[in-house]
Amino acid sequence: MIQNKNNVILQNKITTLIIVVATIFILFANMESNLIKTYAQEEVSPQSIQLTAKLVGNEYRWIGSNNSTNPTLNITSGGDNQITIKSIQGDPEEHELVISAVAAAAAGSGNDEEGEELVASDHIEDGSSTAVNFNTADMETNDYQSLEYYCEYHPDTMRGKIQIK
Repeated sequence: MIQNKNNVILQNKITTLIIVVATIFILFANMESNLIKTYAQEEVSPQSIQLTAKLVGNEYRWIGSNNSTNPTLNITSGGDNQITIKSIQGDPEEHELVISAVAAAAAGSGNDEEGEELVASDHIEDGSSTAVNFNTADMETNDYQSLEYYCEYHPDTMRGKIQIK
């Protein structure tokens, strides 16, 4: 009888231990799942940048959302970056955003040629807009010294630098 009672106590202790271990496992599994969901949401969120093509004096310029002229664009390394370009209503000129890279090997060569075109938008005019997505994960950043953007039709006056953060 005493041995039977000891077996029941032992079975209760084992059952309690199994329940505690299973509860801890479920809590950690759920916490890890929430962390993965949060991390995935942060990676999916694209950074949005807006540029407006505007005639300043007698030359076209890119105007940033903070009213800066040909601003340096800060893009996220390895993340999606959406750049929207807009034209002002009544603007008869065409504009197209081009992002290019200057190769590290050619940086000090004195070569004034345009860099390698990485991405280009559709053209805009007369109040239209378009967006282009750019992700630095799609390129080998070590191969390039710098990135820049410019307008295909006004490359001398609508040009700026890109910084990867």
